[in-house]
Amino acid sequence: MINLPSIYSANVIGLLIMIVLLLSRGWKIQTKNSESKNLLILIIAVIIACVVDPIVFYFDGRPGALARYIILLGNTVLFSLNAILGPAYITLIDRHINEHQSFRQRLFLYAIIFLELFLLFVNLFKPIIFGIHENNEYYRLPLYWLYVIMETIFLLYGQHVYYAAKRRGRFLSFFPTWQFLVPITIGMLGQSFFYGISLIWPCVGVSVCCIALSLQNENIYLDMLTGTFNRFYLNEIIASTRKSGEDISAMMLDMNGFKSINDTYSHVEGDNALIAMTEILNRVVCNNGVVIRFAGDEFIIILDKTATHSIAEYKDYINKAIDHYNSISDKPYKLSASMGGGTFNLSTNSDFDLVSEIDKLMYADKALYYQKNNRRK
Repeated sequence: MINLPSIYSANVIGLLIMIVLLLSRGWKIQTKNSESKNLLILIIAVIIACVVDPIVFYFDGRPGALARYIILLGNTVLFSLNAILGPAYITLIDRHINEHQSFRQRLFLYAIIFLELFLLFVNLFKPIIFGIHENNEYYRLPLYWLYVIMETIFLLYGQHVYYAAKRRGRFLSFFPTWQFLVPITIGMLGQSFFYGISLIWPCVGVSVCCIALSLQNENIYLDMLTGTFNRFYLNEIIASTRKSGEDISAMMLDMNGFKSINDTYSHVEGDNALIAMTEILNRVVCNNGVVIRFAGDEFIIILDKTATHSIAEYKDYINKAIDHYNSISDKPYKLSASMGGGTFNLSTNSDFDLVSEIDKLMYADKALYYQKNNRRK
């Protein structure tokens, strides 16, 4: 039996949460435009669903052709939004944790979206997902469970990406994916097994709100200019590594001639140089570690414990990437950097200062650079 007052109440709450999140720009994550867009997609999807869902329930079982068309089209819209929800969530997780999404992953997600939307198109003419009785009552068909299964797979895959990063040594305590998983799971199971209540989309709204809050909380760990992590994040990594007793592979990088870029071409151009260096480092390190802007033109790279290449190899990769950038850049200056690092165990000596150690190694490399180039920073 359909309980309309409870359905209206649940969806109004979900709608209000999303409107507040939308108007307060809680979806806007600094320097993370792709993640902001995915979060905005989720918010808009929930708003549409929280409006359409109670309308569909209201007309369920009411006589007339108009009611029948509203039930058919309304449920088609809801299933379409469901087809968008999972891929948007996975894209957000992948880009947030791994900094990118492979072409194969994107192709797979597009294929899933196309399949689900195609089945919904077929359902408009031949019921295979849901149908409507002669008295205009909605009923589910076996392919309904395909959408439940696909959504479950997406949610579990998000957990897999999260815990795979944790196993690689990534510090992610500020981004607990269970906050997204638990409310949706409760809503999905509740509405799937107890027809007549409306829980899925309000629960999705709660999940989206939780993930937005987590992303906003993470801002304390982000550098405003470059979008990389900052020294607060480094402190968390050092504390966590010292506690675990595991080795840590770290490298410090300092841009050569950065003061000259600022003095000669302006601080705006200096900022552009920092952003360009950040993009180079992110491309090289990819999902094998994290890039941290430590201070000014100094960066620290922490490699994941599963990284297959050494610090020396990454130093070579970075130099080659910088050379490639210089060869295609139209800037009046050339980028270069001094680097130094190694693998250390912080638990053996409580007084060991990781930053000081890699700083010494970096400056040894910088001394060699200036011996060859014979110019000041």
